[in-house]
Amino acid sequence: MTEDIKIALCEEAKTATFLIQEGLISLKRLYVDVDYAHLPILLLSNGFERLVKTIICLICWEKGPIDPDFGNIQTHNIEELLERVLKTAKGWKYEEKGAETKTDMVFMDDCKDLQKLVKLLTDFGDKSGRYYDLDLIIGKKKKYDDPKKLFIAYCDEKQDDGVSGSNIICHITTVLQRFARALCRMFIYGELGQIGDDMKNIVEDFLCLNDEDLPYVKS
Repeated sequence: MTEDIKIALCEEAKTATFLIQEGLISLKRLYVDVDYAHLPILLLSNGFERLVKTIICLICWEKGPIDPDFGNIQTHNIEELLERVLKTAKGWKYEEKGAETKTDMVFMDDCKDLQKLVKLLTDFGDKSGRYYDLDLIIGKKKKYDDPKKLFIAYCDEKQDDGVSGSNIICHITTVLQRFARALCRMFIYGELGQIGDDMKNIVEDFLCLNDEDLPYVKS
């Protein structure tokens, strides 16, 4: 791996964590009106896509240091990208590396709320949901739903489950913070090579999150 590629990987991780942090800050502002959900979804979708892709790139460089096979890395489908990371992690026996990794794998595999939110972010990025209104204006046939309505539908579902008001945003923020932390812990416990280990300081904001402090959003 050349020095330019190492720098690019670090920059991608910085961008990813910055976008996620900004997305969480924007999400926090929705305490008043969830109708303005476009910006946080845009930031979070882009941020998580970049973070998962950074992990995949590190995996590929570690497996094929001469000629790594990145596969379909250009997709915007976060669900598929995450599935690829989890499959690799299971090959590492990642869940056996400690209590934290076991908790993270169970969370990323089984949390229904996370799966719904990842699907929402995927629909926004992969199915061009970010251009929903523009596509509507120009008459382009859509194969996806309005992401804002999907977000509101998710909030309504949480209300039906007994979560109300600003607690819904707190709940979403907590789930996404746990997701970011679980991914970032792979820089410590995963088999991402020396460059991955050296990038721990880039993702330390999420690594330092404790369950009892959630949801904490640095503004």
